Amino acid sequence: ESRFYLMEVVAQDGGALVASAKVVVTVQDVNDNAPEVILTSLTSSISEDCLPGTVIALFSVPDGDSGENGEIACSIPRNLPFKLEKSVDNYYHLLTTRDLDREETSDYNITLTVMDHGTPPLSTESHIPLKVADV
Repeated sequence: ESRFYLMEVVAQDGGALVASAKVVVTVQDVNDNAPEVILTSLTSSISEDCLPGTVIALFSVPDGDSGENGEIACSIPRNLPFKLEKSVDNYYHLLTTRDLDREETSDYNITLTVMDHGTPPLSTESHIPLKVADV
C-alpha cells in the first residue's frame, strides 16, 4: 500500500504547445480500523499447581492502520494473577504471575483490552475464559 503517488500531468492546447508538471499526492492515514485480537493458542483449563510464568494464551493484535493509528497497547485488569508479555511485533503471551488456588477462584474470565494510539483511539475487547483444575 503506497503512502504517496507520483504523477506527471501533461497539458496541451489546440496547437503545438505542451507543458508538464510533476505532482506528488501524499495519502494520510485516518484511524478507521480498530485493532483485532487473534488467538493463536489458548489453554481452557490449568492446574492450580502450575508454576508462575505458565503460558495461558498466545495472540496477535493486528491493526489495519499505519503510523500511530496502527500502534497498539494491550491491558488486562491489574487485580488478576496474570500478566501480558510482548514477544515480537504485535504478538503477546498471557502468563500466570503467581500460584493459583482453585478453592479461592475456580473460573476466570480475563478481559483483554486492545487500544490503538489513533485520534480518536479505537479499541477492542476480548474475553479469555480459564478454569482452574483442582489437584
